Amino acid sequence: MYYDIAKNEIVGFIKKYQINPFEFLTEYDLQSYLYFKIFDTFEKKDIKLKIKTSEDDKSVRIFNPSGVIEINPTRREYSAFDGFDIAIIDNTNIKTQLSGYWHQELKVAIELKYHRSSMGNSVNKLIKGFKSDLQKLENYKYKNNTNFYGIAMLFIQNNSHEKELELEKQFKNEYDKIDDINEYLFKSKINGFIITKEYIYKLR
Repeated sequence: MYYDIAKNEIVGFIKKYQINPFEFLTEYDLQSYLYFKIFDTFEKKDIKLKIKTSEDDKSVRIFNPSGVIEINPTRREYSAFDGFDIAIIDNTNIKTQLSGYWHQELKVAIELKYHRSSMGNSVNKLIKGFKSDLQKLENYKYKNNTNFYGIAMLFIQNNSHEKELELEKQFKNEYDKIDDINEYLFKSKINGFIITKEYIYKLR
């Protein structure tokens, strides 16, 4: 169910973006919107995680002697060490430790990048950041559990069809143009997508 919630909200998010890219003017707009949609779906389904912290975690136990907190599994800038844009905590492997609510393993992590062609900046710099995000996700998968899936997405806001054609030429040697992202989300452990007004590209 956790993967299905993330998948459905990502697909809906991309559709909304492609209908009107100017609905999102900054990277923070993208992050905030997708985070809220995933968080809200978990809330509506009344899905909470019970996390018990260690005996030494006074910050929780002062207010809750049992040391158990209930939280939505969707997080921003999580975990304490990795700071992924959007993260979903792994409900199958909850750990008890000091400040346990900050240090749980993840089922899903999403990294988002944004580029506005109208600003005149080269997209190549953002692609480097996008690939850095993919490496960050890969490193997390290598260090952590087998339940983990990582998704990096670069959104490009173009101001003309000609820009789209330029990008298509630029991407053709390294990316596949795909029709339906549904077919690829959560098929591989780590996936990278570039989304424009007209197309979706998947890193080979």
